[in-house]
Amino acid sequence: MADKNNTYVFIALGLLLAQLLIQGSIGFWGGRINLSLVALIILLNFSEFHWVVIFAVISGLLSDIYSGLPFGLMAFALFFSAAVLKILFDNFFTNFSYYSLLLLGIISVSLYNAIFIALIGLIYLIGLSDYLPKAGYSYKILWQIFSTGILMSLAYYLINSRSRKFKPVFLG
Repeated sequence: MADKNNTYVFIALGLLLAQLLIQGSIGFWGGRINLSLVALIILLNFSEFHWVVIFAVISGLLSDIYSGLPFGLMAFALFFSAAVLKILFDNFFTNFSYYSLLLLGIISVSLYNAIFIALIGLIYLIGLSDYLPKAGYSYKILWQIFSTGILMSLAYYLINSRSRKFKPVFLG
């Protein structure tokens, strides 16, 4: 089982590296697709939580390396998002249905961006950084929600056709 979890984490990190590689060259799509959140939700479904935490921290730190923001900001936002999503997944979205996966994707983008904006605002108020998101950042969030919904739909149908993991389980 540990080898399978390692494989999932390495595949997810490969997706993140692919996103980081194309992010600068494809401005419209690259800046608005967050593959790390999509991979995080899929890992929540397939892996144990400590592997999800490892992925969240590593992918956050890799994202921090390629951003001009204070180091650790994205890692903290991804880690905190993973913790909240795990609580939601275990307590509310437990039936492995398409709708629960899609809703987790929408919640993850909203939560990640709320944490990101709150941390950036706090760091700006303290005076450690002079970066604030532009007024058009809300459109970026909306586009991330839309693109994450599409990617979560594709991932659901791809995994559902090859596995029995996403077959809905209804509690009696």
